[in-house]
Amino acid sequence: MDSVATMNLSTWQGMRSRDPRRLALDVMASGDRIPDPIELDAILARARKAGVASIETARAWPESELRIGHATAAQPDWRIITRLDPDVHQPGLDIAETLDRVSKSLEASRGALDTERLSVLLLHRFGHRHACGGRLWRRLLAERDAGRIGALGICAATPEEAWAALEDPDIEILQVASSLLDLRLHRQGFFPRARELGRTVYVRDIFLQGVARLEPESLPPALRELVAPLRTIRARASRIGVTTAALFLAFARALPGAHPILRCDSDAELEALLADWASDAIDVAKMTLLVDALPTLDAAAVEPTRWLSAVLDGLDAANQTGAASIATMPA
Repeated sequence: MDSVATMNLSTWQGMRSRDPRRLALDVMASGDRIPDPIELDAILARARKAGVASIETARAWPESELRIGHATAAQPDWRIITRLDPDVHQPGLDIAETLDRVSKSLEASRGALDTERLSVLLLHRFGHRHACGGRLWRRLLAERDAGRIGALGICAATPEEAWAALEDPDIEILQVASSLLDLRLHRQGFFPRARELGRTVYVRDIFLQGVARLEPESLPPALRELVAPLRTIRARASRIGVTTAALFLAFARALPGAHPILRCDSDAELEALLADWASDAIDVAKMTLLVDALPTLDAAAVEPTRWLSAVLDGLDAANQTGAASIATMPA
C-alpha cells in the first residue's frame, strides 16, 4: 500500500480519548500463561470497574475459552471476542469436511463460553474468507443472520490482509497489529480510512510480543533492527518522565477509532497498564516528535510469525518470568 499517503500525527483526534471502554483484554490468548481463577477474577473485576467490557480468546486455545467462560458466567454482558479454529480448512480438505469442522468449532466455542450466541467471531486466518469458493464464509453469515453470531470479522496477519479486509463490505470487525515499532498501517492511513467506513478495529501486539518491555541491548541478533528504535522510545520516555509502556499505549490510544487490546497476566499488571493508559503527560506534540523520529520497519522485523521459533519461545519465557533481559535466548 505504498501509494497511500502518510498521515501526520498532529491531525489525529484520538489523543483526547482515554476512555477505558475503548479497551479489550487479552489475559490468556495463547493459553500458556493462564492466571489461576482467583487472579483471573481480580483482573476481570478491575477491568469492569474501569469500564472495560471486551475480552479476547480463541478456539485455538481451548483452555482459554473454557476459563474465560467460567469466569464471565455471572456477567453475561462481557463482549467476548473469539476466533474460529485455524484448522477448519486445510489444503486437501473437501467442502463437506471443512463445513463440518466449522460447525464443530462453533459448537465447541459456544459450549466453552456457555452461550448460544457468540458476541464476536473472527476468522483466525484471513485466507479462510474465500475458502471453498466462499462457502465457509457463507456458513458463518447464515449463523449470524440466524442470531447465533453477533458480528463477524477477521484477524489480519499483515497490512496487505488488513487492507483487503477493509475493502470487503461483509467484514464488520478487523483485528490488526500496530505499535510504535510497527508503524506500517499508521503511515498508510489505515485507521482513518477504517473509521470513515464505519469498521470496528481491534489493535493487538501493542508491545510487539513483549519486545517493548525489554532492554534494547538484550535483544538477540535476529531482532537487531528493533534495537535503535527501542532505544529512541526509551530515551523519550525518560525525558518526558513516563514509563516506556505509557508511550506505546499513547500511540495506540491516538489511533483513530481503534480499540487497543491489553495483554496482561495479573491484576497488578492491569492496574499499571490502566494508569499508563490514563496518563495525560503525553500530548500530540510529544507523540508527533517521537513518531517522526522512528523508521518504518519491514515485515521481517515486526511480524512475530517471521521470527525464528527460538526467538519467539525466548520472548515468551522472558515475559512469563518478568525478566528484563533475554540475553540467554538462542541467537
